[in-house]
Formats: sequence, structure tokens, C-alpha cells
Amino acid sequence: MLNVDTTNTAIISKNFNYPFDSSDYDPSTLNQTDIEQIERSLIELVTDYNKSLSQGHEDYKIDLNGKDYKKQLVAVKNPKGEKEVWVNCLCDDSSRPWRTQIVWVEDGGPCFFNFKLNLTTKEVYEFVVNGFA
Repeated sequence: MLNVDTTNTAIISKNFNYPFDSSDYDPSTLNQTDIEQIERSLIELVTDYNKSLSQGHEDYKIDLNGKDYKKQLVAVKNPKGEKEVWVNCLCDDSSRPWRTQIVWVEDGGPCFFNFKLNLTTKEVYEFVVNGFA
């Protein structure tokens, strides 16, 4: 049994590999160690990102403590057999079925960001923070 806060985290696993190439990736599951690694990587990534912002770009800061971010997790096995996860974060979940369907929006600023994490190698890649309209 996973110890995960389901009020803020949804593991989407219905044979759904988006945004991975479905022809090369197979659906996977997450265990407690994976969940803990995702949380550590998320905090480290956001901390580094916020520190990298130049003066005058405070509007792009991600505030994990001040906003009620939701997380969508999609786990897969890549062609090498390594476990990967796509972490999709959003702080505006109004009128969206975020627990069962991928939320994909354009713009929205730092209220919407996502990244991929190779849980086997601990590599974070494809980190994207939405822009403003």
C-alpha cells in the first residue's frame, strides 16, 4: 500500500503513457521508494529553478508552499527497462477531472509545470514551466 496524499496526487495508470511514445514505452507502477524520490526531485528542481530566476521575473516563481499544487503521475518502463515518471503539476484544478484525466493547458504561468524523471538513473529532464498569455 502506497503512502501518498491522494487529495493532492493522482497516479494515472490506466494503460496510459502520455506524454511518452506509446509504441516504445510500457505502463508501469510506482512503489513507496519511487513516490519519495519524486517528492525529493520535485523540491530540488523547483528550488533550483526559483534560484535561477533573474531579478524582475518573480512572477515566474513556483510557490509549492503557498499554492495548493496537484500532481499527476504517469509511470512507464522505457525501452531499456528503466522506470520513468512524468510529473504534471497544477495549482488551478477548478472544473478539471485531474484525478482521472491528464490536464494539459497552454499558458497559465508557474501554476502549471511538468517534468520527466528517470527513477532508475535519477535523471530529471524535459522540465517545462508554462508561460503567460
